[in-house]
Amino acid sequence: MSRLRRFSLFTLMIGIELCLLVSAVGWLLSATPSRTPLSANPDLTPLVDEIRGRMSGEIIDPLIEVKPGITIRVSNIRGFRYAGSIYYYYIEGAPNYDPLSRGIIRPDQVEIVLRETSGTQTIVLYRVH
Repeated sequence: MSRLRRFSLFTLMIGIELCLLVSAVGWLLSATPSRTPLSANPDLTPLVDEIRGRMSGEIIDPLIEVKPGITIRVSNIRGFRYAGSIYYYYIEGAPNYDPLSRGIIRPDQVEIVLRETSGTQTIVLYRVH
Protein backbone atom coordinates (compact mmCIF):
# COMPACT_ATOMS: atom_id res chain seq x y z
CA MET A 1 0.00 0.00 0.00
CA SER A 2 1.44 3.33 -0.95
CA ARG A 3 2.07 6.05 1.51
CA LEU A 4 -0.58 8.33 -0.05
CA ARG A 5 -3.27 5.64 0.24
CA ARG A 6 -2.47 5.04 3.92
CA PHE A 7 -2.69 8.79 4.58
CA SER A 8 -6.06 8.99 2.74
CA LEU A 9 -7.46 6.02 4.70
CA PHE A 10 -6.24 7.53 7.97
CA THR A 11 -7.81 10.91 7.09
CA LEU A 12 -11.09 9.21 6.18
CA MET A 13 -11.18 7.32 9.49
CA ILE A 14 -10.45 10.48 11.49
CA GLY A 15 -13.21 12.28 9.59
CA ILE A 16 -15.73 9.54 10.41
CA GLU A 17 -14.74 9.60 14.09
CA LEU A 18 -15.13 13.38 14.20
CA CYS A 19 -18.59 13.13 12.63
CA LEU A 20 -19.61 10.55 15.26
CA LEU A 21 -18.22 12.70 18.06
CA VAL A 22 -19.99 15.85 16.83
CA SER A 23 -23.25 13.87 16.49
CA ALA A 24 -22.94 12.54 20.04
CA VAL A 25 -22.27 16.02 21.45
CA GLY A 26 -25.22 17.44 19.49
CA TRP A 27 -27.51 14.70 20.82
CA LEU A 28 -26.37 15.35 24.41
CA LEU A 29 -26.94 19.08 24.07
CA SER A 30 -30.43 18.54 22.66
CA ALA A 31 -31.28 16.27 25.60
CA THR A 32 -30.54 18.93 28.23
CA PRO A 33 -33.44 21.00 29.57
CA SER A 34 -34.09 24.21 27.70
CA ARG A 35 -34.70 26.12 30.90
CA THR A 36 -33.51 26.04 34.46
CA PRO A 37 -35.95 24.10 36.66
CA LEU A 38 -37.88 26.07 39.24
CA SER A 39 -36.60 23.68 41.89
CA ALA A 40 -33.28 25.52 41.66
CA ASN A 41 -35.03 28.46 43.38
CA PRO A 42 -33.87 28.31 47.01
CA ASP A 43 -36.88 30.02 48.63
CA LEU A 44 -40.06 28.05 48.07
CA THR A 45 -41.56 29.03 51.41
CA PRO A 46 -44.35 31.11 49.81
CA LEU A 47 -45.52 28.07 47.84
CA VAL A 48 -45.52 25.89 50.95
CA ASP A 49 -47.49 28.59 52.77
CA GLU A 50 -49.99 28.65 49.86
CA ILE A 51 -50.62 24.92 50.11
CA ARG A 52 -50.78 24.82 53.91
CA GLY A 53 -53.11 27.84 53.90
CA ARG A 54 -55.43 26.11 51.43
CA MET A 55 -55.43 22.86 53.36
CA SER A 56 -56.13 24.60 56.68
CA GLY A 57 -58.87 26.84 55.25
CA GLU A 58 -56.86 29.98 55.92
CA ILE A 59 -56.90 30.71 52.17
CA ILE A 60 -60.30 30.48 50.51
CA ASP A 61 -60.33 27.23 48.55
CA PRO A 62 -63.82 25.75 48.24
CA LEU A 63 -64.55 22.10 48.83
CA ILE A 64 -65.88 19.96 46.01
CA GLU A 65 -67.46 16.51 46.21
CA VAL A 66 -65.55 14.10 43.97
CA LYS A 67 -67.42 10.96 45.05
CA PRO A 68 -70.38 10.51 47.34
CA GLY A 69 -69.09 11.38 50.81
CA ILE A 70 -65.62 12.46 49.63
CA THR A 71 -64.90 16.18 49.49
CA ILE A 72 -61.58 17.78 48.68
CA ARG A 73 -60.22 21.25 48.00
CA VAL A 74 -60.72 22.53 44.46
CA SER A 75 -56.98 23.26 44.26
CA ASN A 76 -56.24 19.54 44.65
CA ILE A 77 -58.03 18.89 41.35
CA ARG A 78 -57.42 22.07 39.38
CA GLY A 79 -54.23 23.33 40.97
CA PHE A 80 -53.64 26.92 41.97
CA ARG A 81 -52.04 29.89 40.26
CA TYR A 82 -48.98 31.43 41.85
CA ALA A 83 -46.59 33.92 40.23
CA GLY A 84 -47.92 33.21 36.75
CA SER A 85 -47.73 29.40 36.89
CA ILE A 86 -50.26 26.74 37.84
CA TYR A 87 -49.08 24.36 40.55
CA TYR A 88 -50.54 21.02 41.58
CA TYR A 89 -49.93 19.03 44.72
CA TYR A 90 -50.63 15.70 46.32
CA ILE A 91 -50.23 14.31 49.81
CA GLU A 92 -48.21 11.11 50.01
CA GLY A 93 -50.10 8.17 51.47
CA ALA A 94 -53.54 9.78 51.07
CA PRO A 95 -56.17 9.59 48.32
CA ASN A 96 -55.42 12.36 45.83
CA TYR A 97 -57.29 13.73 42.83
CA ASP A 98 -54.63 15.88 41.17
CA PRO A 99 -53.93 15.19 37.46
CA LEU A 100 -50.81 13.11 38.15
CA SER A 101 -52.51 10.91 40.75
CA ARG A 102 -55.49 10.35 38.45
CA GLY A 103 -53.23 9.39 35.54
CA ILE A 104 -54.33 12.28 33.32
CA ILE A 105 -50.69 13.28 32.89
CA ARG A 106 -47.54 11.14 32.94
CA PRO A 107 -44.66 11.59 35.40
CA ASP A 108 -42.37 12.68 32.56
CA GLN A 109 -44.71 15.62 31.88
CA VAL A 110 -44.23 17.21 35.29
CA GLU A 111 -41.51 19.09 37.08
CA ILE A 112 -41.38 18.26 40.78
CA VAL A 113 -40.83 21.60 42.46
CA LEU A 114 -40.80 20.57 46.09
CA ARG A 115 -41.23 17.60 48.40
CA GLU A 116 -42.18 19.14 51.75
CA THR A 117 -41.57 16.82 54.69
CA SER A 118 -41.49 19.28 57.59
CA GLY A 119 -45.18 18.98 58.50
CA THR A 120 -47.25 16.04 59.64
CA GLN A 121 -47.94 15.07 56.01
CA THR A 122 -45.51 14.88 53.10
CA ILE A 123 -46.68 17.19 50.32
CA VAL A 124 -45.33 16.97 46.78
CA LEU A 125 -45.67 20.13 44.70
CA TYR A 126 -45.30 20.07 40.92
CA ARG A 127 -46.17 21.87 37.73
CA VAL A 128 -46.82 20.58 34.23
CA HIS A 129 -44.23 21.25 31.50
